[in-house]
Amino acid sequence: MLTVVFLLIALSDLNAQTASNAAQKFEVASVRLCQNSQPPSGGEPNPTRLHLACVTTANLIRLAYLVFPTGQANAPISPSVFQMPISGGPSWLSSDRYTIDAKTEQRVNTEMMQGPMMQALLEDRFGLKLHRETKEIPAFELTLGVTGPKLQPAKEGACVAYDRNNPPPAHGAGEPAPVICGVIRQSARDGFDVLGVSMADLCRVLSAHVDHDIVDKTGISGTFDVHLDLLPADIGYGGATPEPSSPFTPGDGGAIAAAVKKLGLQMRNAKRPAEFLVIDHVERPSEN
Repeated sequence: MLTVVFLLIALSDLNAQTASNAAQKFEVASVRLCQNSQPPSGGEPNPTRLHLACVTTANLIRLAYLVFPTGQANAPISPSVFQMPISGGPSWLSSDRYTIDAKTEQRVNTEMMQGPMMQALLEDRFGLKLHRETKEIPAFELTLGVTGPKLQPAKEGACVAYDRNNPPPAHGAGEPAPVICGVIRQSARDGFDVLGVSMADLCRVLSAHVDHDIVDKTGISGTFDVHLDLLPADIGYGGATPEPSSPFTPGDGGAIAAAVKKLGLQMRNAKRPAEFLVIDHVERPSEN
């Protein structure tokens, strides 16, 4: 299983954060067991309501404590954070799926609702108690290659920044979809493009397609339009695996290492500290 870290937060910081967010709670919250085969989904961003359909308790915990722990607006997300293991909990954390409908009188951003306010809901309704343990795990570091970087500065207007709280309007039939900065997409000249990214952003994008996180150690600032000579099968793009319904299994990074080498960069094996969530207590919630 992938061992992925998104944020390193000391236990003292976690306690202070929990205290500071104590007042951030939903006024009304419904928690219902999902009985059908409906896939997980979320509603449109709404400043006074949160709707999450058929999400496992494990992923609710990941959302609250790993993806949006501080409620920071538009915090960057490691695409593979949902693979991070949670230790010590019962098996139903990854099998039982719940639909959450919650309301607040305050106008708050999506990250606050899915972060600190979700933490309060999990603690109140699921009796959740957890702590964090730090371990050393394998990682890749992205560094400068022997030839130096060969990067193209980002072109102004080539992509639009994504705002989770204000997504771009739906495009009409026959109109091209907007190009979102930092999203990997198939290139018109073979391979894949990632536009408008910093080196840290590029590492987050590529981490979803290898078996360890990639950490930026290039020291390069600025944003770039990056072209990667990769085949669809290298990153599991568009059902390129032999069985499209099967999940893509991240590889050892060989194909991505070869692609970034052409950019004057290199990937090397390393170690990094990782904080793992450990469940001390959790229980199934009562139905509303």
